[in-house]
Amino acid sequence: MLVVAIGLLVAVAVLAKVGHNIYIYLLDPYGLRKFPSTGFSGITSLWSMYHNYRYKRFYAIHKAHEKLGPVVRVQPHHLSFSAPDAFYDIYSHSATRIIKDEFYDSITGEFHATGDSRSREEHSRKRRSVAHAFSMRGAAEYEPAIMKVSADLINQMDKRTVNNGVSSFTVDKWIHLFTFDAIGDVLFSNSFRFLHLGDDICVAEMKDGKQYSVHAIESFLGSARFSNVPGYLGNVSAKFLKRYVLFWTYGVKMGNNYDGMSVYRINRRIESSDFNPNDIMSRLLAVGSKPGEKKLQFGELVAECNSLVNAGNSTIGAALTNTVFHLAKNPNIQAKLQLLLDECMAEDVVVPNHDMIKDCQYLRACIDESLRDKPPVGIGLPRLLPPEGATIAGHFVPGNTTVSAATWTIHHDPHLFPEPFKYRPERWLDEKEGPIARKYCLPFSTGGRACVGRNLAYLEMDIAVATLFHRYNVELADPSFELKSFEWFNSTPGPLPIKLTRKYARVIISDLAICLSPSVHF
Repeated sequence: MLVVAIGLLVAVAVLAKVGHNIYIYLLDPYGLRKFPSTGFSGITSLWSMYHNYRYKRFYAIHKAHEKLGPVVRVQPHHLSFSAPDAFYDIYSHSATRIIKDEFYDSITGEFHATGDSRSREEHSRKRRSVAHAFSMRGAAEYEPAIMKVSADLINQMDKRTVNNGVSSFTVDKWIHLFTFDAIGDVLFSNSFRFLHLGDDICVAEMKDGKQYSVHAIESFLGSARFSNVPGYLGNVSAKFLKRYVLFWTYGVKMGNNYDGMSVYRINRRIESSDFNPNDIMSRLLAVGSKPGEKKLQFGELVAECNSLVNAGNSTIGAALTNTVFHLAKNPNIQAKLQLLLDECMAEDVVVPNHDMIKDCQYLRACIDESLRDKPPVGIGLPRLLPPEGATIAGHFVPGNTTVSAATWTIHHDPHLFPEPFKYRPERWLDEKEGPIARKYCLPFSTGGRACVGRNLAYLEMDIAVATLFHRYNVELADPSFELKSFEWFNSTPGPLPIKLTRKYARVIISDLAICLSPSVHF
């Protein structure tokens, strides 16, 4: 009976919400009906929920723009823009009155991380605490950790080469084990050691101290998929559903597991006397040490760690997987990159330091072109306009409206990027195309709310891609294979089956000796 009663209450609430939205749509008090809608998106958020549930909302919005033009109403109070200038009108430093939409409240828990915070004051306070860690100089402090984890990755890759009798394998799993290990070291001075284990199993801890084992990748993905779909209903409805209706579901369990992973590592880090004083956790724990500065609550620490592990694993993992796919799919581009890497690195270098490869412009172009074609976050990041409204890409939009610039669509605008669906790193080095690409390809967003970890992400990607393609020839297991992307908030690549062949006919050593010198040799 209780289940039936709850079901009826939910049905009544949904019908009331839809009825209210139809009334608002017809009355049009905000003047949004002049903008075209796709399906029932002007009346209900179910259109966005449906396409997010199917993991392709970014592409559904792209098709809507193709059909309806540069402004599309994708939710009752949300306009999506495909005009390139919308990037800067919405997200730039000058857009000081435009804040993050309440969608960010609906997908988070009680506490907000820096990246999720809607309050400019809270965001500034928290961002200051970790800003140095992600500066160019700060990111360089983590280079030894990234080199060590890169060598661990090579140790596993060597066992899976054609030379060792392995015809093909899916590389995406190993890339995510690599990114988890890297962010664990950088954040906690405590690598997850997933590459060493060959698995993503780790310890989570409940608030009462009870410890249990979880799978990290499953916990993250299950939590992310669950949070985003109801998030389109708005903060109040999403929180109600999660707490009182969906509390028993797999998604809630995975979210608790993901929280527990951070709780366990935070507690071990606080107890430890063996850590890098420059790790990110040191900076988070130091908040509140200055006069008048508020200390971070434990829940805030968990939120920050969840967010950083998300960015360090999911975003960088997606970017690396996509880059490996593009280079394997285009052997001529791969060969050109390898020739240039061979000029930077001696044959016996396993893992380069960043100084060796920082001037290889083609390496960065290969990564940037992958970020353009398959951005790790393809959706338009939702922002809320101030009460007085704002002009976005030449259109005046009434106040308190949610707006976004469709990242994936702008990245594939043929007026900005000739042959937009072709992987062509050369565009980034072209005199005419390069400046345009750098202005309008914004996988890390722009302005004061841009991704704080951009420098660290590039450092990690540069070293990892150079390491892999200096050592191996990489082929797709099936030359006709196309890599799929699955979107919840981030866009995560599907399985990527590849074949690896050692470039140099040398003895394969199973266990690499790691040394944190200018480069790792064997």
